[in-house]
Amino acid sequence: MSVSLLLAVFALWVVFLIVRDFQRARRLPALQSPPALSSQPFVSIVIPARNEADNIARCLDGALTQRYAPYEVIVVDDGSTDATPRILHDYAMRFSDRLTVVTGRPLPRGWVGKCNACLHGAHHGHGDWLLFLDADTAPQPDLIAALLAFAQQRHLDLVSVLPFNELRTWSEQLVLPVFYQFALTAFPLQRNLSADAPANSVLANGQCLLVRADAYWSLGGHEVVKDKVLEDIEFAQAMRRAGYRVGLATAFGHLRVRMYHNLAEVVQGLGKHAAAGRRASGWRAFWAVLRMSLTLLAPWLLGIAALNHVVTQPLTWHGGLALVAIVGALALSLGFWAQRYRQWYALPGRMGALAALGWLIYLFIVVRGTLQVLFRRGVTWKERVYSS
Repeated sequence: MSVSLLLAVFALWVVFLIVRDFQRARRLPALQSPPALSSQPFVSIVIPARNEADNIARCLDGALTQRYAPYEVIVVDDGSTDATPRILHDYAMRFSDRLTVVTGRPLPRGWVGKCNACLHGAHHGHGDWLLFLDADTAPQPDLIAALLAFAQQRHLDLVSVLPFNELRTWSEQLVLPVFYQFALTAFPLQRNLSADAPANSVLANGQCLLVRADAYWSLGGHEVVKDKVLEDIEFAQAMRRAGYRVGLATAFGHLRVRMYHNLAEVVQGLGKHAAAGRRASGWRAFWAVLRMSLTLLAPWLLGIAALNHVVTQPLTWHGGLALVAIVGALALSLGFWAQRYRQWYALPGRMGALAALGWLIYLFIVVRGTLQVLFRRGVTWKERVYSS
């Protein structure tokens, strides 16, 4: 088989993978608005907060103005050393009927800080459902109702969502979209609602996690994942292993979030995820790296090879086939990422041309975070060091 024909076959395989990405993106369920509810159970919102002075006010403004009733809001001040306690005190004075501020308990040995704070907050809740929200989220008025409607319609015990991500700096815009796509590639979302899907295929997002209280406590709450950095995924997988139903949806109109604000936070945060992700995703992480490298990097490398072939070799029928396949792969890759940037992040489609560069940066972050753990240096987040 000639080199040109091999290039054509390889490019067509890449085209197939990108087409599959388009198909998977269309299958993602979305929260509905306004939702229809069959019942209105009591909901306890639990928000762990550690040094969140820049975010907590926006989060509380959304959490305390839900159009759903009845519910309560519990914030755990997890040893904050910035202005977070003062802000929480001000809100507690204004919303004493609905907001409870709890001082975090000391971090036990072997626990991750967020798991400790979530469990402590859950102990103060009275709801039939527990809604765990990160402090950097901005809930929209119908979030609780939409989450409950989704759970009721699909008979779920745990619901998590993909929020609208606000990406403002170049580091966020380059790296975070490929990181999210990597997670969606490693965990097949279309299988999440299948009752017989294996537990290790389940994906969840701890920024927003709605769980039935009796199911939560039957597992022991966050204690079951007390030492897990990726506590959201591992808790959802524990729920599935226990026989509970888990679901995931997009919530672009119901929840907004800005995870990181600069390159240093992007490197620290994603390094933490990368170092912990191998245990949660297993061999699929390696396949996801290969698959995304094929769909992001291979079209550009093939394009260079095709250009060199056109310049240096006479054009044959199999050379023409290879050229068409390669141009198709590159066009589809650019089209997929242009659509993703527009629809998921409200950014110009031309940003899709930089997705390959973002992927290379993300791979560097993955290697860096993994090596830090392997050499016992650990990864740092929220002024705490996690070694494994």
